[in-house]
Amino acid sequence: MPTDPAYLRPYMSSWLSTRIGSAELRPGAVFSCQATVLYADLRGFTRLTALFTTLPDGARHLHTALNHCYAVLVETVANHGGDVSAIAGDALTAWWPNRSDVSVARQCAAALLAAVDALPPLDTPAGPFRFYLRIGVGVGTIHAILAGLPDYGVHLTLLGPALLAAAAAERAAGVGQVVVADESAPVAEQTHFQAGEPGPPLQNDDFLPRALAERLRRQAPIAEYRTCVPVFAGFTLPAQPRDLHLLVSQVQAAAQRWGGWLNEIEVGNKGAVLVLLFGGPLARGADAVRAVGCCLELRESGLITRAGITQGLLYLGTVGGAERRVYTAQGDEMNLAAHLMQRAAEGEILVSGRVRHEVQGHYRTSEPILLATKGHCEGVPVARVLGAAAFPTP
Repeated sequence: MPTDPAYLRPYMSSWLSTRIGSAELRPGAVFSCQATVLYADLRGFTRLTALFTTLPDGARHLHTALNHCYAVLVETVANHGGDVSAIAGDALTAWWPNRSDVSVARQCAAALLAAVDALPPLDTPAGPFRFYLRIGVGVGTIHAILAGLPDYGVHLTLLGPALLAAAAAERAAGVGQVVVADESAPVAEQTHFQAGEPGPPLQNDDFLPRALAERLRRQAPIAEYRTCVPVFAGFTLPAQPRDLHLLVSQVQAAAQRWGGWLNEIEVGNKGAVLVLLFGGPLARGADAVRAVGCCLELRESGLITRAGITQGLLYLGTVGGAERRVYTAQGDEMNLAAHLMQRAAEGEILVSGRVRHEVQGHYRTSEPILLATKGHCEGVPVARVLGAAAFPTP
């Protein structure tokens, strides 16, 4: 496979693209600076995903709708000099490195709200549908970390006060609102670089799992509904930004052994979260069993603090525009897994009723209880994983 194919460039930020092949771009490298961060939450994703599930060509319709919306958002950020560092589920993170300027983020946020408002309503089986945004802005120190191993896909991950402030501001915003975090005293513009691991510089194809990069190379369809097992796992952010690379590398290796993969690292309105997928884009069978086994290993290794695991039909595909896109999973089961993780106590692994049914005979669980969560007022059956009945191997 070529090291710099054009079809892979949109799967990384423009900040990364300009540095491809440079000696400083290696796994574990940390770039620290003062920056402005914009954190946007796109409301309505889960409902829209469910609306198209019943259509024979629903994946194509959803893929078109999401791509159109995100293409507008990405273009708007670029027009204001920003860089989309991440698209994680229904959240978009943009930043202006080496620039502490609330005004540019305010202008960009206003333009994003106007752009989404100008989108025509989508025709769905349940009638017209519209997207809505909530936006938070923060300014301060940012650490951009190249976390993970090339074989499994290196993740550009932003950490630091500016991101946490932007995420907190977004939580305080109402639909259609922009909230700017309280600005602290001005900090002198400064940058710091911490070198990564020795070896050749990273190339475009090092930022995606090999299997996904191969599908893109073959131009195989990247939009489908598929039964998957999503895992949302909370973790403790390391005191030193550089140590995130070691943690992510260990998680990736464990996920690979159990037949899954680390799809996203989210540091935002849900805290610090690892999103793993089992059954997509490749299914290995017994995905629920594999997911529970992986989480037990990660918990016992001290890599995660809690987890939520569900199983069901998800939309898997790329979202974004010609300049920036990501591979993501969408659907009610993603939201439910996130809610289970948030409801889990320290050290707990909560599973949905479907997952509990699938892992019987492999793992012991508590008796299920009905848990009311967002979108499930009537309650969903949830159980705690107690341990292995006969501990399987990956």
